Amino acid sequence: MSSSFIAFKESVKGTVRQPGEEGYNLSKWAPNGTKPSKIIVTPAETEDIVKAIKYARSEGLDIAIRGGGHSTSTASATDDLLIDMRNMTRVRVDEASKIAYIQAGARVHDIEVETMKYGLAAVVGLCSQVSIAGYTLGGGLGYSTGSHGPAVDNLVSATVVLASGDIVKASDSENPDLFWALRGGGSNFGVVAEVGVKLHSQRADAYSISYVYLPAQLPQVVEAINAWRKEQKDHEAILFVMALGPDGNPYVMINGISNSTKEDGEAAYNRFLELGPVRVTNAQIPYVEVSNLSNAFNEIPGNKMIVGAHIDVFDLPQIQQSFDTWNEIVKKAPSSALMYEFYGYKKVANVPIEQTAFAQRHEMMTVLCAFAWTDESFTFKARDELLRLKSVVSGSSSKEAQESLGYLNYADPFSTLNETDEYAKRIFGPNYPRLQEIKKKYDPELVFNKWFAIRPVN
Repeated sequence: MSSSFIAFKESVKGTVRQPGEEGYNLSKWAPNGTKPSKIIVTPAETEDIVKAIKYARSEGLDIAIRGGGHSTSTASATDDLLIDMRNMTRVRVDEASKIAYIQAGARVHDIEVETMKYGLAAVVGLCSQVSIAGYTLGGGLGYSTGSHGPAVDNLVSATVVLASGDIVKASDSENPDLFWALRGGGSNFGVVAEVGVKLHSQRADAYSISYVYLPAQLPQVVEAINAWRKEQKDHEAILFVMALGPDGNPYVMINGISNSTKEDGEAAYNRFLELGPVRVTNAQIPYVEVSNLSNAFNEIPGNKMIVGAHIDVFDLPQIQQSFDTWNEIVKKAPSSALMYEFYGYKKVANVPIEQTAFAQRHEMMTVLCAFAWTDESFTFKARDELLRLKSVVSGSSSKEAQESLGYLNYADPFSTLNETDEYAKRIFGPNYPRLQEIKKKYDPELVFNKWFAIRPVN
């Protein structure tokens, strides 16, 4: 070991590990999304991030940032120095201002447990294991989108370690250009150590449903979903899912949350019960358990890959074709699923596209195409098959939907194609030129270059 590495390692309050050392941990939800890092730095405080960046740059090492480890791409992986935020998980609630200050590695369920002590909730995702920073900076959709908009619009501040090693605050009043860029621009500008997010008054429980149907019931299910959509309230959201059941047969499901009383939830979702599902689950559950409803998907073994699709047509011919394509693919990747996300999107679309870097300001519906497999022979086909399914899903929608790369946080197959900035231009749309200007100011040497890498303006 060099003297500079020893000095660096001893100076860090967290941990610095190399391959073979106890505590060296590359684990991610998707094993195929990792790389064998030479060094993993797990910060205990923001100063550790400063030291990691300065050391990496002095030694000419590439840098990557890992939050909750829930990405399926290699945007949070590197062969060189990985900054692993998993131990920076503190959540501090300012009850009077209804703001939570949350370290970047804190995960959804832990955040909800802490904020609900005050009867408050942040805008968080569906999955208990997703960490707050990456989710928020990439847009942040979820069950509460209809009521409070995306997470990116609920961000009020960020503490960022820049490529220079400087620690800066970003908000409407401090470094507002950086604050604008972070809201949708992800990890392109530095390591976000902490976010400040708005909190909203939250009832203690919510009404949850999970109804399972036979594929032959697809026409009735699609019709019922479209009828419900015409009456959907902001506090209601459903997920329409295609997946294999425990018996290995294909099923379609409606999973839903109504952030309301049991009576209101039953009134909203009774039409789905009247269809005669083959399995029925409905209950009023503690709000802190909502994000745990998807935990089974967190525990699926093997490789994973996801991509999003956008649609503005949801009718039986389109859904039947998507089901048939998924049902063909699932024979090779049996833990794969297709999930249509019916949130209220008005609060997403009503914000002008130039107000933040997040450019997906429309009411198109988000669809998650998610593959999981253990057969290594499928690994080489996975990306092509995933993009084929994405194309089918949006095939009868508008040209804009068909050409979309999908929801920003689901666009994993495109996020690391950074030989040029073609995909960055597409995902950031008309906001890209301004992002280039801000990149030149805060990271002109392209130190942060893993996820839809923005090129500094010439």
